[in-house]
Amino acid sequence: MEFYGEFALGNSRGITSNIKPVHVTPTIFCYSSGNCLNFVERKKREQSYSYYSDELPFQYIYQDVNHKITNNCITAIASYTRASIFAFTEFNGDSVNIYKYPSLLPRSTITLSPKENVKGLAFSGDGKYLAILTDFPNYTVYIWKWEKEKFLCSYDIGKKVDYISFNPLNRNNICVSGNGHIFFLEIIESFKSQSINCVAGEFSTKNVSNYIADRIVTLSKINNMDSNLFLNSIDDNTVECNPIYMKLMPDKHKWNIDNIIIANSLDGDYLYEYDIMTGECKIVLSAIYLGGVLLNKEYMDNKHFVDLINDELINSYNEDKNSLKNHYIEDYIGSNNINTFIITTKDILIAGKDGTIKWINLENNSVIEKTEYISDSKIEDLIISPNYDEILIYTKSNKLYSYDLIEHKKAMIIDDYSLQITSMDSYILDNIVVTCSSGGSIYFWNCDTYSLLGKYNINNTKFTEIKCSPVSNILAVGSENGVIRIYDTENVKYSPDSEWNTQLVNKYKEFRKSLNPSNNENEKEPSNDDSDSNKFEYLNEDDNNTNMNYKELFLILRNKISDFPIKHLSFEPNGSLLAIGVQEEQIFLMDSCSKFTILGYLNYKGTIIDIIWETDIILDDDEEVEPETEQDLNIKTLYVLVIDPNGKSSSIYKYVINSSLLPKEYSEKIDDSCVTCYIYKISDVVSGFSQIPKQYSEGKEMFNLVTIDKSIKQYLLPSVGNHSEDVQVEVEFNGYMNEMKSNHYKNGIRLQAINNNEWLLSYSLDGYVSIYMNMDLKENMKFLAALSSKGGIRKCQMRFDCKKIITLGYDNILRFWEWKLTPNGKKRLIEFNSELQLIINLKSTFGDNIRSVVNSLKKSPHFQLDYPDNENEKIYLYSQETQKNETDLLNQNIMEFQEKIKNKIEELRLRYIELVEQNNKLKDIEKLEPLEFTIDFDEKNRLNAELEEEVDKYRKQLEKENLKMQIIKERIKNECWDSMSVVGKTIKSFKENKLTGKKIKVTNYPLRKKTEKEQRNIDRIIKMRKNQLRIEPLIDKINADKYKEIDSLMGNSNEETNNPSAPTTTAPAPTTTTNTGANSKTAPANTNANTNTIANANTSENEVVSEIKLKSNYEDLLFNSFDLVTNERKRIQIFILEEIIIDIKKQFNEKFDEQVKSKNDILSKVEEKNERIQTIIEELEIKEEIFQPTLDDDEIPDSCLKIDESEIKAEKYLTEEEKKKLEEKRLIEEQRLRERLEDNWQERALQEMMNGTLVDKNDNDKKIQIPKPECMNKPKEELTEDEIKQIKEYEKKVEAFMEEQEKYKKVLETELKKHQGFITDLLTNHDDELNKLFRLKLSTDQLIYQNELKIIKLYQGILFWEKIEYQNAALKKHMEDLTREKIKFTSEIPEIKKDLEKYKEDYEQIVHKDKEIEKAFKKEFHQYEHFFETLYRVFKKRDKNTIDSNDEKLKNSLNPFKDYELKLDISNDKTANYEINDEEIPEGFETELWNKMLEMRSRKIESEKEVQLMLKKLNKMQILTQNYIKESENYKQRCENGNKRIPEIEEYIFQGIYNLECLFQLKQGQVEYPQSLVVTDYSDAVLINRKIIEQLNEIILSLGNSKIEALKEMKEYRKGISALEWENKVLDFQADDLILKTKHIQLLRVTKHIQDYIRVGGEDKFPAEMQALERRGEYSEKSFLHKVENKKMIIDKINDEIQVKLKENVKLDKKIKSLEEAVIERKKINDIEVSHHNYSDKCNDVKYQEIIERRHLIDLARLQAKDISILRDEVEKLRLKTFPAFPSA
Repeated sequence: MEFYGEFALGNSRGITSNIKPVHVTPTIFCYSSGNCLNFVERKKREQSYSYYSDELPFQYIYQDVNHKITNNCITAIASYTRASIFAFTEFNGDSVNIYKYPSLLPRSTITLSPKENVKGLAFSGDGKYLAILTDFPNYTVYIWKWEKEKFLCSYDIGKKVDYISFNPLNRNNICVSGNGHIFFLEIIESFKSQSINCVAGEFSTKNVSNYIADRIVTLSKINNMDSNLFLNSIDDNTVECNPIYMKLMPDKHKWNIDNIIIANSLDGDYLYEYDIMTGECKIVLSAIYLGGVLLNKEYMDNKHFVDLINDELINSYNEDKNSLKNHYIEDYIGSNNINTFIITTKDILIAGKDGTIKWINLENNSVIEKTEYISDSKIEDLIISPNYDEILIYTKSNKLYSYDLIEHKKAMIIDDYSLQITSMDSYILDNIVVTCSSGGSIYFWNCDTYSLLGKYNINNTKFTEIKCSPVSNILAVGSENGVIRIYDTENVKYSPDSEWNTQLVNKYKEFRKSLNPSNNENEKEPSNDDSDSNKFEYLNEDDNNTNMNYKELFLILRNKISDFPIKHLSFEPNGSLLAIGVQEEQIFLMDSCSKFTILGYLNYKGTIIDIIWETDIILDDDEEVEPETEQDLNIKTLYVLVIDPNGKSSSIYKYVINSSLLPKEYSEKIDDSCVTCYIYKISDVVSGFSQIPKQYSEGKEMFNLVTIDKSIKQYLLPSVGNHSEDVQVEVEFNGYMNEMKSNHYKNGIRLQAINNNEWLLSYSLDGYVSIYMNMDLKENMKFLAALSSKGGIRKCQMRFDCKKIITLGYDNILRFWEWKLTPNGKKRLIEFNSELQLIINLKSTFGDNIRSVVNSLKKSPHFQLDYPDNENEKIYLYSQETQKNETDLLNQNIMEFQEKIKNKIEELRLRYIELVEQNNKLKDIEKLEPLEFTIDFDEKNRLNAELEEEVDKYRKQLEKENLKMQIIKERIKNECWDSMSVVGKTIKSFKENKLTGKKIKVTNYPLRKKTEKEQRNIDRIIKMRKNQLRIEPLIDKINADKYKEIDSLMGNSNEETNNPSAPTTTAPAPTTTTNTGANSKTAPANTNANTNTIANANTSENEVVSEIKLKSNYEDLLFNSFDLVTNERKRIQIFILEEIIIDIKKQFNEKFDEQVKSKNDILSKVEEKNERIQTIIEELEIKEEIFQPTLDDDEIPDSCLKIDESEIKAEKYLTEEEKKKLEEKRLIEEQRLRERLEDNWQERALQEMMNGTLVDKNDNDKKIQIPKPECMNKPKEELTEDEIKQIKEYEKKVEAFMEEQEKYKKVLETELKKHQGFITDLLTNHDDELNKLFRLKLSTDQLIYQNELKIIKLYQGILFWEKIEYQNAALKKHMEDLTREKIKFTSEIPEIKKDLEKYKEDYEQIVHKDKEIEKAFKKEFHQYEHFFETLYRVFKKRDKNTIDSNDEKLKNSLNPFKDYELKLDISNDKTANYEINDEEIPEGFETELWNKMLEMRSRKIESEKEVQLMLKKLNKMQILTQNYIKESENYKQRCENGNKRIPEIEEYIFQGIYNLECLFQLKQGQVEYPQSLVVTDYSDAVLINRKIIEQLNEIILSLGNSKIEALKEMKEYRKGISALEWENKVLDFQADDLILKTKHIQLLRVTKHIQDYIRVGGEDKFPAEMQALERRGEYSEKSFLHKVENKKMIIDKINDEIQVKLKENVKLDKKIKSLEEAVIERKKINDIEVSHHNYSDKCNDVKYQEIIERRHLIDLARLQAKDISILRDEVEKLRLKTFPAFPSA
């Protein structure tokens, strides 16, 4: 086959989900289509059609420009658009392939570890690094220097993440996110290695409640609500709110300027902002904003706040959208609408569930500036172009849109035509391929241009198979509901807006309108109404839909032929018949050339695999078509391959059909006279077959069959004799003639005969297509057309002209494959085309008849309506009009029949009621039973059966629930009852306690059974401890002997200097230490005992009982508290303490069991006494209650496991077996009683011995009655002496009898009291003993709690030690790391310095070279003096002409990193323009010299570039050297700090080991330690004996008293001295005073006034002066009151003016507020208008607005300053008026 050439991919249709498109260049993007990369270019529209776009003429069109085929499906794509580099990885591939576009040549290949799939790829901003994110399980990030294929570093994330990207501003920063996780990686570069440092993003926000509390208060005030409804507390200064913590679930992320990461939430409700250095997060955008306040899902605790938001604000805003926006709810985004986003310089563009893109202002995130509807489907991703002028929008329905950010227009690039494709076929006469999908869509493709010609859609319909007529434009489509549709597709050839398409659409509209009234009137056919309403749903939409590639197909036939899916369709080669294969073992035949009616069906058995017709056109060697007779044309042969019902063999059904005898209308099964059936059995499972052309089979019927062993076998149909009488003949194959292994490695191989009769095509689930030569199957070729991992190939077909192969994979990818022909192949193709033209001419003659029939149907005024499939639709095989008429007639007959049945039923019902009423009136003996009136016994039996079924079902449910409860009970019993060695028990007192009024209740200690392993460990530990205690005295003795030998070796001088009392003081020291440690519990106890001896001797019994305590035998095994310095000893101590606790519990349980036994004995004794008491009471014939003590349920341990019958309230259900057993027991008991009555020897003996009674003789005596004499009733006068004597004797007997009765009664009463007293004593003694046991239980609990506290403290010590060990190990590891890093940096510094020197030398050399070039220029052109200055100026010219244009582009760009892009362009020198115009050549200068100058200039420019590049490297190396030296010093300092910490930690460890915590049991004494409010820390406290304190206090008191006495004596003595000194000073002062008075009198000058005063007398002698002074005082007082009144009036006037000013200020404030609102509205209007202008206009408008506002503010300030000056003058005047004015004297 290589003789002809090979197949190459022409086009691939379909987009792979979960792999987003990637831009390779600013105008070209690529997307994954299975194992193919399709490259699509955006161009200016020049052509009239587009391969992709379905929209109206758009500025750009999108066309395929290239393809790249891979070996497996693509898992990740990334690109570096600056260099047109792209990288991709394949599934289960161990490499990353990096290619250059458009050459598609490999640039590099990075090899990964095997079986490591790649999740994501990313190039760094400068294109140097490539980051690779792997998939499960490690999710590792690898960093490669891809150009050199050098691995740098890696980091294991360990969490499921999906997205990875570099920081565009810094290639050392990476972000990884997805599935609720986000991590920030930093590449730390050293001299020869790199490492990664990771910072994880926060998982929850901080408490944001305080942030929103102020806004909540503002909102509540605006809405006149009490904010305390939803806030904890509010005062004038503080607002508190319930804490709010939000769980962060980041998904996709994008980089923003200032090293900020923006990420959306997994649920699409939030946008997060992360700081990459700390991982801190804040929420910048939410689905709902309240006055700029975030409302999150967790803030739902307060119902009042939620009602406030939902009811008053959101609903009112949604209802009145035309009104002005509420100032406190700025916008509502909606949930799940932040599924993806992009960031521009101005806005954040978000998209999500609602299929719209929203522009969110970056400055005010609560304002939506623009909204653009894209699709009904959820938007999965937004991809921004490198120039930020276009967005690619990828939706959930596998649609790809483009949105122009400049013109704000959208266009569809990829439709969902690749979604759920189920079948495919192509037309022979036209280059058109047709596909259908399970979504009810039909697509028409042009095989030459690969463009979408048109589409047709039926909602709620699943197409399964499609077939094109070989001679006409007829198209057959089968659906899953068994509906066959026949279309005429001639309209597909025309454009959507052609005259024919428009006329057909309008005709359908008019016809449907004419049907609407009839459909509305006919309400009995809901299915027709529903179908008509859903059928042409698109025609009811806007007129814009007609501009799409929608095609209106003419429906010829629509019939439902089966309830099973239609799986196979096949046209007869001449197009006259259509075979329709369904899954119900029927093949329907349809006339597809004249009437288009179903003729009938053929039967087969098994599962149908394929259907083919025998070819009737054969080319001979002379390339002439053999003529066929009319009889040959009428004979059609149909071959059907099926798998037999047993699944182990196959059969080929051959139907020989005489088309001239076929019925004209549907006749169910086709008559046997028309069809002859031959069945050929094959003892193998066949998956595909094809007929071998007769020119290769010598005119015989031969087939190629593919069996389950993937072999192609050639079979010859065996000859069949004359079986004219047999309608169906079965024949076995004799065996295959030839066999060859196919090129496929998976089953499901299908075969297809190719039209040139030379080739055979096969395809399989392995994805390969193979082409064989019919002459020799070994000559073949194959190519990979689909991925086997995605299911392989679903359909494959070679075009009729053999130029192309169309494949359809199970991954819904449609591909077109073209020949790459060799010269021989081209020659053979030309020959075949000439042969093919003859066949097409012949087929076109058959098609002309069909087209004439179709055209006549189109001219008919009646239309066959197309509507969606309906599951309730009935099978009908006629035309739609006939079907409607027959349906109407059938419905009418059914209604008449139903009406008759209803009338008869009504008559029977009335008759039945009459009979029942008559029966009720009869006597009881004449009445019939209700069951005898049963008419419908089947209904009765059915109801009974349903009842039994329901009962059984309910019984099984109850049994299941009971079994569940039983299992739970058994599990609880096993865990809580059977596993206990001692179960929990309770004992209660008989009577209530006088103090508490309740019964005393004592419980035992439940104990769990120990496992064998636990018991072995405990026994081993106890034995070890006992052995240790036996060895310790020997070790102490050995140590003491050693010490004695050492003492004896010491000199006599030391012995003489020793104190004789030293042995007595030192000897007890060890015992003191031992007592303090081992007997640490008894030492305090002795102290307590000494304290207790001071108490009174008359202690009560309760106090004695309280001292009784239990003691364990294991207490001697305990370690001394001061010896617990290791964890091993502490663990042993814990085990021993646990055993002590168990032993104490066992001892108490023994006493408890004794008390329980005692109570049971008491109950039995009390029961015996009560029986006697009951007898006595009956004899005494008195009424008295008997105290009968019983055990409570708590006192019976297993009472909870037993169920009393009284607890079961429901009636017990007895099964049949239980009923039989009870009946047998009853019969046995009756038999026993019957036998007993026949010979009852017990009753006979009782009669003979006891006269038939067991009554005691004494009981008879009690009832003896003395007979009265008959004369007792006679009068005394009539009595005789005998009668009198009889009466006296009777009286004596009665008196004696009464005395005996009285004595017997007293005896009984005495016995009753004795028994009652005995019972009371028993109960009292038991309660006393139980009280003692209760006190013992309290003391035991105390002891157990003490030991448990010791265990807790020991565990704390163990944990403390483990913590210390962990800290020590961590410190050592940290020091090792620091030391290693220090050595690393120290060792690399000399190498770095060497490299630095090398760089310096290279730089000096390059600079020297650059200077040499300039010297050479001067030397070369210095001789041209007239031109030298001009030449030198041109030589130094470095203009960059294009930077301005680039600046202008970047200024208007939406790229937030445009400044960085400009710097990068400048640094790369891409925008530099170093060309020189010819106009700059000096006049008269030679051209050769000018060219030489330009050459030297170019060398100079290159040299300058090398100098700049080398200078950058040198600077980078210098910075690296400085950083290394700095880091080395830093590590050195950290090592020194760590070494300083080591002694501190060692000291801390030593203190932790030997600073032990011991527990002592003490009675409450004098606590001199300061007490804290909660728990006092006694770690610094000291325990001192009370006697020592008392002795010290007595000494202190005696010394203090003596000192006080001495002080008192000193005080009295000093008091006398002080009194004398004071008297002396008083006398001295008096003497000095007298001397001063004498001097004053002596020196006094006597004036005239003094003389008058002496002469006249006292002050009363001057009345005039006194009156003048009084008048002046009164006047001053009146003047003061008058001034006060004036001041008050002035103040009132000022207050009135202030109120007027305040009112004016309020009015002005309101006016200002309204003006501000108007300004805001006008500003928004102005912003909207300004947004349509360019950036410069915006800047001018902004500056203009700022100038106007500034001028307005200046004028306002000037007016306010003027007002203030006027008010200040008025205040000054008022102040001057208030100065006091005193009248002059």
